[in-house]
Amino acid sequence: MNYWLDIRLKIRDFFRRHKKKIAIVIIIWAIVIAVNYFLKNMEPAKVTPITTYDPHSPVMDETGSVPETYKEPINVLIDNYVNYCNNKEYESAYNLLSNEYKTKFLNNIEDFKKYVDVKFATKKLYNIQNYSNISGIYVYRVRFLEDILASGTTDGYSVNEEKIVIKLEDNILKLALDGYIKEEEIGIQAEDNYLKMKIISKDIFYDKVRYNVEFTNKTSNYIVLQDGTESSEIQLEITNEKRDMVGMSNSNLAILPNETIERTLTFEKFIEEDDSDVSIKLNAIRILKSFSGDINKAEQEKKDAIKLYSLTINLQPES
Repeated sequence: MNYWLDIRLKIRDFFRRHKKKIAIVIIIWAIVIAVNYFLKNMEPAKVTPITTYDPHSPVMDETGSVPETYKEPINVLIDNYVNYCNNKEYESAYNLLSNEYKTKFLNNIEDFKKYVDVKFATKKLYNIQNYSNISGIYVYRVRFLEDILASGTTDGYSVNEEKIVIKLEDNILKLALDGYIKEEEIGIQAEDNYLKMKIISKDIFYDKVRYNVEFTNKTSNYIVLQDGTESSEIQLEITNEKRDMVGMSNSNLAILPNETIERTLTFEKFIEEDDSDVSIKLNAIRILKSFSGDINKAEQEKKDAIKLYSLTINLQPES
């Protein structure tokens, strides 16, 4: 009997001397249980993906976003165009093109049908990204992707893209393909005893300019402007540099005796560039007695030339 009494007294004495510590332990234990219960029953927080993608903000310059009032109409315009082409609704798609573009490059719907049948041989998906906005001209990169669900196969899966230009025409948003922006009339002429040159107009694209030029050979000899035997035979001089002509690296630009021809001279130039076109330089004009077009004979024909010289055509208005 005294044994159990002694045990109870020791326990009571222990709690009396350590009651504060015991209370703290109980509180901590209760907090741990409460926190565990809370965490176990709390719904996991939803993670919202963060993206900076904005299809209407330019990625190539800082000219600013497309006006808010044009964003949805542009979305609809491009979507309608792709859907019409996918469904071979040729006339509906054709009517979305600007008149200027159609007049210069697709002046009848039959040519447009051929274009659509090649470009949209299978149904395409697409996404868009604004590239540049200058003076009411909105340039978009449109990436076309194979519609796997429509084709039922991944064979030959490809992605291609092009620049589409959107601007107002008669207060209606219209689009132009291949990055075409506009044409500018030029009407500048240059002439010497051998050659007459008239720069008729300039076609401006997103990434290049094309000068439409008429050449007249005033002699009974051959005039060669380019045959690939010399570097920088034809150049565009802009404010701070000279740029070689592109797109004719494997072609001759030769004018037969007393002949008049029209040719297109293409140079790389982006619309974001502020530099002005200063002049076109013909750096290697050859007046030849004969011209075969054979690169192996070019050196000998040049040795027998009547005249070798250069000519610069000023593109700036005279002050």
